Amino acid sequence: MNERNVIKSAQNGDREALRLLFEENRQKIFSLAYQYVKNVEDAEDILQETFIKAYRSLHKFNPQNNMRFSPWLYRIGINCSIDYLRRNKQRKMHDSGSDGLDNVSSGTLSYDPEQARSRKEIREKIDHTLNRLSGRQKMIFILKHYQELTCAEIADYLNCSEGSVKRQLFRAVSVVKKSLKGLIMENSYEVQKI
Repeated sequence: MNERNVIKSAQNGDREALRLLFEENRQKIFSLAYQYVKNVEDAEDILQETFIKAYRSLHKFNPQNNMRFSPWLYRIGINCSIDYLRRNKQRKMHDSGSDGLDNVSSGTLSYDPEQARSRKEIREKIDHTLNRLSGRQKMIFILKHYQELTCAEIADYLNCSEGSVKRQLFRAVSVVKKSLKGLIMENSYEVQKI
């Protein structure tokens, strides 16, 4: 069944079609939310809120306008992530390694405690720096460097120009690089180029 038919069925109340849309997009939305809030429970809340809002607005989605479902849903997920942080601004962010998601083995058999400590310190510094950025800059940085989207895809998801994405990304990367000076050697680590 193609995406248009699944969406049409979901719009007509077909629960199986809704489940298919959820399953196909669940991991992407969860990953986006987790990169933003660094907490599994909060990311699950955002995932749930995203799909509730999408379900309530599904009747407005028109696949005939060459609009794809995934970018439409991603936009809702981005907005839910930003709104969630605004509502919980006073709440302290959990350590990025505290729930085990960042402790996945890199595939090497050797374990260097010093290198692991250094990576953890860098990750914490980046997370702390990202929390100081504007919500939009943080989201663009996450979409580019953690979700590995292109600037064109980010512009599509955020409904803005590619130039705007590049400017915000440049500012965010500059702030992150500046915060990492002294912590790592300039030539041993580079944030992906725009």
